[in-house]
Amino acid sequence: MLVIRALSSGLEIGSCNWSIKSPKGSLVYLSSSVFGSAHAMEFDYLSLSGHDIIIFSDFSSLNSLDYDEADTCALSGESEDQSVDELSGGDELEAESDKMHFICSCIIDSVKDGGSVLIPSGRFGVVFPLLEHICNSFGRLNMKVPIYIISETAQETLALTNSIPEWLCKQCQEKLFSGEALFQHMELIKEGIVSVHPFLYSSDLLEIWKEPCIVISPHWSLRLGSAVQLLHHWHADPKSLLILEEKVHAELSLRPFKPLKMKVLQCSFLSGIQMKKVNPLFRTLQSKIVLVPQRLRSQFPIRESELYKIYYYTKNETTHISTLKEGFEAYLATDLAFQLQPTKLPEKNIAAARLKGKLLLRKGIYYLTLPDKSLNTFVKPLVHWGTVDPTCLLRALNEKEIDGSILHNENSDFCVGVKKPVEALIEIKGNKIMITCKDETVSALIHEALDSVCNRI
Repeated sequence: MLVIRALSSGLEIGSCNWSIKSPKGSLVYLSSSVFGSAHAMEFDYLSLSGHDIIIFSDFSSLNSLDYDEADTCALSGESEDQSVDELSGGDELEAESDKMHFICSCIIDSVKDGGSVLIPSGRFGVVFPLLEHICNSFGRLNMKVPIYIISETAQETLALTNSIPEWLCKQCQEKLFSGEALFQHMELIKEGIVSVHPFLYSSDLLEIWKEPCIVISPHWSLRLGSAVQLLHHWHADPKSLLILEEKVHAELSLRPFKPLKMKVLQCSFLSGIQMKKVNPLFRTLQSKIVLVPQRLRSQFPIRESELYKIYYYTKNETTHISTLKEGFEAYLATDLAFQLQPTKLPEKNIAAARLKGKLLLRKGIYYLTLPDKSLNTFVKPLVHWGTVDPTCLLRALNEKEIDGSILHNENSDFCVGVKKPVEALIEIKGNKIMITCKDETVSALIHEALDSVCNRI
């Protein structure tokens, strides 16, 4: 049985990482995640700690520009508190905010010149904060510029974001309980500053269309949606502005719209874990094995730590890893625990006992309970372990009036020769003890003596 949990990744509203647990092991599927999110629930990485395996699948690091060779060193001497401090999202929020301010300044310059702005993005984790920054900037300058969101799924997506407050950040959840709008764009839509339409040629949009304007419309590839028509409309206008994400191949995407005179601003929005935070994250999660994409090996080598072993995986290829657990843990029922008669081991701070119970599996956890039928009265032979001390054995034999002495034998650890009351031989080996005696009574006494000096249950 598997226990599967979805835990917020912080990237988008509803985006998550996966925790999968079974009695034989546990793993984490770690997707693109961010530590600082303006609207989505924060990256719940602490709930991912303690799993056996991490499958790291955040390929956004391939486009990262923050790589530093010093960041690859997994220093096992650093404390967990230091790693947690490195995983703060404050720096990410600040960097994204500065980026938004710069984009807004470029948008304002284009609009003031009489040009329009096209933002072909469907990432609401980018669109929502950008909308807020744009409207706040226009408000300070007392500018009124229409903003159109053109998408077939925009209405449903906006409605969904208001119906899952449990996946929002704490600030948005506080607004919910205070009766405020969860997002600023909801108020902007009510005020008519922002309008949402399914198609570019919708009748209601054609009635209110004004330029210059700001249009948010997927798709980032510039091959689908209203962005294609709008680019054909504005591509020759040097006053207009096109904002693309950095991951887009601008030269290839814009080839059908050449000659292109409109300005192009290519921005890098945070879309995953920064490379400098990968190793601190692995140290904090404390997993035994980490699986990393092979593509990351050459560009951003992640050095193995004393805390975990690294395997590199490739798409459509099987990666073999060592067995994690030979056994498994089980919870013991109280009524069964009261029947135990544990024997404490002198050399270790543990006790062992025999039990007979029924093994159950509930919600991925094993339980030992009383069997359905009454316990069998048949007593199984005792199990002995440990080494036999020669001095203790001779003392136990003397207490039973058996006269013995230590003999040396190359094939045994040691031997005890018995002369009285009858001749006998006790051979002590690493994994067995052999008693040779013609008298059954004396043989039984020797067995009792050995039983008294051995650990047993």
